[in-house]
Amino acid sequence: MDTTLLTYQNTQLTPEARWLVMQWSSLIGLDQSVECSLQTLFARLGLTYAQGRRAWDVLTGEKGENRERFVDIERLPSHGPGRPQSRYRLSAKLVKELADTLAPACEQHAEEIFTLAKTTRLSTAEDKVDLIEGGRLRSTGLTLPNRWLLMVLLAHADSPGIVTGLSVSAIHRLTGMSRYRITSQLNKLSDLGIIAHHQPGRYSPQASVRKTSIYLLDLAHPSLGTFKRAPLTIVSPPSTTNPKQTELVGGIVDAVMTSGVCRLQIEALLKEYDANKDSDSTVSDDTKDESKREHDPYREAKKYQERYNEIKMVFDLALSMLPNTRYLEGGIEELLKRYDAEDANWLLTSVHIDTCRLLTSSWNELKEGFSGPEQPQHDVIVATARRLGITPEYVIEAKPEQESEWASEKADNDTKALDGKPPTVEPITEQFSYHPLALLFYALSHHLAKQLQRDIIRNGHGDDEAMTYMLVPVFPNSPNGPTLPAFQLRSYGLRSEDADKEPTTTISRSLVSEDLKTYWQTHHQDCLSAINDEPDDATALDAQEPSDA
Repeated sequence: MDTTLLTYQNTQLTPEARWLVMQWSSLIGLDQSVECSLQTLFARLGLTYAQGRRAWDVLTGEKGENRERFVDIERLPSHGPGRPQSRYRLSAKLVKELADTLAPACEQHAEEIFTLAKTTRLSTAEDKVDLIEGGRLRSTGLTLPNRWLLMVLLAHADSPGIVTGLSVSAIHRLTGMSRYRITSQLNKLSDLGIIAHHQPGRYSPQASVRKTSIYLLDLAHPSLGTFKRAPLTIVSPPSTTNPKQTELVGGIVDAVMTSGVCRLQIEALLKEYDANKDSDSTVSDDTKDESKREHDPYREAKKYQERYNEIKMVFDLALSMLPNTRYLEGGIEELLKRYDAEDANWLLTSVHIDTCRLLTSSWNELKEGFSGPEQPQHDVIVATARRLGITPEYVIEAKPEQESEWASEKADNDTKALDGKPPTVEPITEQFSYHPLALLFYALSHHLAKQLQRDIIRNGHGDDEAMTYMLVPVFPNSPNGPTLPAFQLRSYGLRSEDADKEPTTTISRSLVSEDLKTYWQTHHQDCLSAINDEPDDATALDAQEPSDA
């Protein structure tokens, strides 16, 4: 099956037109012509006449903004009564553009795409469907537009079914649908449960790129194939007794933000305390006698100590949910500068994505204590950096001692290589120096992956091999109003035994008595102002140096 059209960008080609061209490519050939009636052509390509007619109007330029022709029509001479035949051929320009378009790396989901591409007909020629039944089929099943959109998502998804970096503008170029139609079709896929979770994109002036939407696809949905998957669902429930309690899965980003805010608050409090002590020591004895009744140093120090204890309690609470802070310090200030309170859910979804990638691809490494922040999985952390809009993602460095050894003994090694002898010094080993913010989020993902892995093994599911993991937020219905989301850790394995069973294991997590999200959101702006007011090192240095002018 030719999947080139899933990455071909042209806003004039609607899903119906793209579908016709894709089927033409598969059943006839891009560079081949066909002689038949339109009704016969549409049926041959697996389209109803109404679907084919809508596609044909676009391809022939009868509809669309620029009215570009994508089909060449040649009228054939008549050899008798009746309507003369025509020969149809895709335009040379379209064929060339498709040939120059690189096919997507969608082998991971080729089976699902092939299943979706089999048919789009709501009925067969022999089996007519009335308007009511046709409306029911359209509302409860996949129609051509949302089927094409789903194929585009699958073509750009990684192996667990996670789509990142695909903005609405990009979807518009890949489907020809308007923004309103894209939103409507995405909502339809979400209502059907095929999109398990959609985290809308975010724009932040502090970030170098827009944070595009994140789509989590349910690969076990029956619309994506008849092969059986064995799903395992592990639920991390929210706290329903106290709405100010935060879980590890949902609160890990709030914990790191709170730790950064508390660290800045403690630094500011200590500076203020030291400044007050210095001012007291410089006041004259006469002034001290006059203000002695109004100023009690012991009482002032006690207030500072109480405030310090309050911040320190929240600080320790946040740190208890986080990995070793030496992997966090470099990125926390960057995080405080770059993002606002509205980013928390998007960032949490980003952490969940990398958590599941580590569980899926590095299960044994996690279990043996590898793939940590000190030795991260390169492809995972680079994907994190790109998602966060960090450029460059990483810097390749070499150990200085290796460079000197390699330079001094290179000639000797070349001589030994000619003689068939092994070199005495190994080639320079690449070391990657990652951006602090990317390393921060990798550390959070690794920490959460280790926590979930322990829960999976503890509940007797640690022997499953080749499992694909996805962490999906669900919002349970509550008679008392909205509740915090629970998180389902879904794992899928292509196994035949017990495929119809859907075991669910509940993980009880230790609860946090402080609403960390409320805390850091309340104090974030004050701390951010303090950071921005501090002079940059380079700026301060420039101010000290005399100008050349």
